[in-house]
Amino acid sequence: MMNDPAEFYTGLVAELYEPLAGGISASSRFIQFVQQHGEPALEICCGTGLPLLDLLEAGLEVEGIDASNDMLEICAAKARERGLHATLHQAKMQDFKTSRKFRSVYIANSSITLLPGDDELRQTLSAIAHCLEPGGVVLFDLDMPPNVDGLRQHIGKFKETQYEGSRIRVGMTEMDWHEDDQKLIMQLRYERINQQGEVESVDRSWERKIWSIERFSELLVASGFHIRAVEHRDDELIQVISSFG
Repeated sequence: MMNDPAEFYTGLVAELYEPLAGGISASSRFIQFVQQHGEPALEICCGTGLPLLDLLEAGLEVEGIDASNDMLEICAAKARERGLHATLHQAKMQDFKTSRKFRSVYIANSSITLLPGDDELRQTLSAIAHCLEPGGVVLFDLDMPPNVDGLRQHIGKFKETQYEGSRIRVGMTEMDWHEDDQKLIMQLRYERINQQGEVESVDRSWERKIWSIERFSELLVASGFHIRAVEHRDDELIQVISSFG
């Protein structure tokens, strides 16, 4: 089982992530968050630059952290294409360190659920606390509990599109839901088919930890954070805004 984003988001998966991405939140929400709560800002799990590069283009001072070097290389290349300078750091979210303090921090698109459990979340919250200015504010996106029966109906189905002259696709080939520890494990297959019909593919195991808002809030408060707002969004995300200290 692959449970490390630094290993999952590599090679073909990193290349196809953005053109196949679905359910990505609009950048405007994070632009407004940083404008309201202050700069400099830090995006944790910035990946290939969604939404980081849009914030830079909006004139905001924001840096990015991600565990995958392949994703960061794509992000840096996209920044150059847009005439932007992106300050990027390779580190896991549960043990990163920064040389500066930030007014606002955000983890978009439920990337926090890539952590395997409570211990790793506590470590991540400690790392965030150490990089915040006094009174700094953090935005977390959480997944709502999954519709397991609905997800199972998607096994064997692929999402596909055209990209750089090839047909690319991703699909779920297996799925397990562990009720006891609220973990969703999917086996995903990524494929790229060139104009000659040659197929390049990779299979990866993708694990998500689904915290209830009650349990997540409990861990936040125990780590010294104060919950400022909780919003159940129409895009099946729960947005949690909190401050530290």
